Formats: sequence, C-alpha cells, structure tokens
Amino acid sequence: MTPQDQDTTRKVPIIFTRTVAAQLARVPLEFLEQVEAEDLIRPREVDTGECGYTPEDITRLARIRRLHETLGLELAAVDVILRLRERVTFLLSQMEDMETRFARREQELLRELEDWRRRFLVARERG
Repeated sequence: MTPQDQDTTRKVPIIFTRTVAAQLARVPLEFLEQVEAEDLIRPREVDTGECGYTPEDITRLARIRRLHETLGLELAAVDVILRLRERVTFLLSQMEDMETRFARREQELLRELEDWRRRFLVARERG
C-alpha cells in the first residue's frame, strides 16, 4: 500500500445504514424519517445505493432526539437551536483565532517598543 492509498483510505468516512444509525442514536426509524423530512439531517449515499450516516450525523441525530424529547421542542425549534449552536461555535472559534493573533501582535509590539527604548538609551548616552 502506497502513502497515497493510505491518504484516500483515511478520507473515506464511516457510513452506517439507516437502521444502524437509528439504533445508535436511540430513535425509531419513523423519527429518523421525520428528521430527514425536516431537513435536519441528510443521508449520504453509499456504494450499494443505500443511504447512510456518518458518526457525526448520528451524534447530531442523538442531539436532535434529546432536544425534542427532553425539552419537548418541535423539530423547527430544534433546527433553530442547532443553527444558533453552530453559529456560536463558529464565532467562538473566530474569537479564539483573533485572541491568538492579538496576543502575537502584542508581543511583537512589546519587542519593538523595547528595541526603541534601548536605541533611545544608547542615543542619549552618546549624546
């Protein structure tokens, strides 16, 4: 097996059949179909022509079930919550990136300021 073969193997997602996905998420197939109809989760087609779900899809399906059952939310409300959650996660990630850039820039400016301070002291001593 070449390194290229290994790269393509790693990129192939694990896909579970609808029945297995429903079992793993602890939902009846009817609920899975309802969630699909509301476009909260989209099946991926596998080589056999069947539809399947990735582990991430199953995690999302389980989250949908918990919000629906535990909080008694309609699927439309669950959709709003999931979209807001994704947006908050994205914004937090952006904020962390900005904080990292700002901290890096702050260090650069502090080094530059220290360099200017040294130059000033040297110039004052000479002059």
